[in-house]
Amino acid sequence: MASKIYRNKYMASKIHRNKYTALKIPPSKCMLWRRLMSKGKTRKKGQILSAGPNKYVLDRLKEEVDEEDMISKLPWEILVSIMCLLSTDEAARMSVLSRRWRKIWNTSIRIMPRLSFFLDRGWFPDIRPRDLEKKMRKRIIEVHQVLKLHKAHTLYEFSLITFELTSRDSHHINAWLNFAAEKHVKELRLKLTSLMLYDASFIADNFHFLRVLYLEGIYITEDIVHRLFSNSPFLERFFLLNSDKLHRLSIVSAPNLKYLYIERCRGLQHLQISSSVENLGTIEINGGVNFESVNVSAPNLSHIILGIQSQVFKFDAYVTLLNQIKRLSIDVYADMISAAFRQIPEFSKLAHLELIMDNCSKITPIRCLLDILRAAPILKTFSFQDNKLSGHPAKDNALEWLHVHIPKKVELDQNHACDYLKVVKFDNFAGCKYEVEVLLHLLEYAVSVEKIFIGLMDSSTWRDPEEWGHDYEDKFDNQYEELCIECAQQLKTQILQMHPNVDVIIA
Repeated sequence: MASKIYRNKYMASKIHRNKYTALKIPPSKCMLWRRLMSKGKTRKKGQILSAGPNKYVLDRLKEEVDEEDMISKLPWEILVSIMCLLSTDEAARMSVLSRRWRKIWNTSIRIMPRLSFFLDRGWFPDIRPRDLEKKMRKRIIEVHQVLKLHKAHTLYEFSLITFELTSRDSHHINAWLNFAAEKHVKELRLKLTSLMLYDASFIADNFHFLRVLYLEGIYITEDIVHRLFSNSPFLERFFLLNSDKLHRLSIVSAPNLKYLYIERCRGLQHLQISSSVENLGTIEINGGVNFESVNVSAPNLSHIILGIQSQVFKFDAYVTLLNQIKRLSIDVYADMISAAFRQIPEFSKLAHLELIMDNCSKITPIRCLLDILRAAPILKTFSFQDNKLSGHPAKDNALEWLHVHIPKKVELDQNHACDYLKVVKFDNFAGCKYEVEVLLHLLEYAVSVEKIFIGLMDSSTWRDPEEWGHDYEDKFDNQYEELCIECAQQLKTQILQMHPNVDVIIA
């Protein structure tokens, strides 16, 4: 009897092994196979369950094995490369897919060129406040563990975004930044809450190989800025945001600095850049910055980008600066543009102007065109865009107006002609009447224009109910080709009547 039971067990296990081999079932699926085989059966003590074939079980296992994702079948080296292209959080989520991806994660994290960490409430939706602290402590530990796994000698980029850490967590940030400094990181992005008042002294003294530095919500002073550029001679792009304690930004020596970005630094009143910053080509100043004085002597500065969000913006502080640049981009409300250009008597070297305005339909910008053209006598390229329409463009379409409008051929008029303007660009064109009027009015003065680019509004924006709110109607979905594209084509016909030799491109 004992030998019979032994033989039954042996045969059952043999049948099991044969089925695994025939189906090529991985070890992780074996337990599932056994559970399904025994489903609905009872087993008494001393009884051996039959290991006969079960068609339902075999079919299901075959489907699971055959439907294995194609990405997982790629060579190991390619999968590691894919993992290295993901952010740190994305790669961590990939690691839970299977044991193989877990191994890939353990391999790739050792050599990842970029490490980025996002510690925010968004990680824990609908969490109770008392549990958030525990979750953040856990996340802090996870960041330390990931950094311990990284074995490469260098690191290209290190990013940390968090609004939940407080001043008592500064030692954790110091430890993470020390790790990045020892890896000779080239790009550092640090975004914290300004309430934390994290001091940038450690950054200024320990990062000697930086190429890109992004600081938001960091406590920084004039002395820290001086030490930063002295200790980071390779720095090419510097971003400073939401630093309210800095009153004067003075850059004396930055041999490789090419791009400077400033935003929401409400206490910043003075900007001074010496002539030794010879590679600086672009300065971008956005909302929340209102300088009292601007003194920039960078010899190769060619492009200024201004985001104007306040009626008290002091253009007169930029007069000297704007008189020495060749390219200017302005993002401003339509009712402010005329006053802005009247404050500056002349852009003597300006060759390229990009104008982005909001709510142009409420205040027609035709009247400011003369001010713009008079202020830039050698302007060669003019780009215009309405960044925020007040309503859906189908409600103010210009197609019917174009059918009755009779354009006149433009002739040279020395009193108001803009002889140098060769290229006109109109982006985000939606076919509104005021857009057509602005462009046709401009072309009355641009007597020497050679190329006109009309960039159409994207069809997804036209058909997006969330973009237009209560101004959206279902019938607009099918009117994009008729009202937007057809209007652009009709506009092109009228432009060619005004300027027969001009090249009009609709894209």
